[in-house]
Amino acid sequence: MSVRPPSATSAAFDPIGEALRHETAGEMAATLGRLTGILEAALDSLERAGKAAATPDDQPDPQALQGRVARRHAQACDALWNVMIQRELCGLRRHEAFLRDLKVPRSVELFMGPASGASPPKNAPVSSSSRDRP
Repeated sequence: MSVRPPSATSAAFDPIGEALRHETAGEMAATLGRLTGILEAALDSLERAGKAAATPDDQPDPQALQGRVARRHAQACDALWNVMIQRELCGLRRHEAFLRDLKVPRSVELFMGPASGASPPKNAPVSSSSRDRP
């Protein structure tokens, strides 16, 4: 008598396991959608703060405006890091088109993640028009 190891084709269909996998995939996609919305809001806030800091109209405190831009930049970097991690968890490995569609500034992309606490260079553009992607 010979013993044969079980094969994948002989395994019974597991409806509970499939339902759990389906529910998990749905939650991952929903989380990605929420995080992308947070990223879009952070990018809009960064762009508005950058425009306000660049406008020479009787600025009462330019240091405060630069501080606001730096905080918005750090928030956008953190939000981008969260989205990139979630995209990878969902199996989305190519990010170029995503970054281009959202018009993510290059400085946000470079400083995302653990480096988001670092401040961008003083003359780094924060507007979305500085993209160098094809």
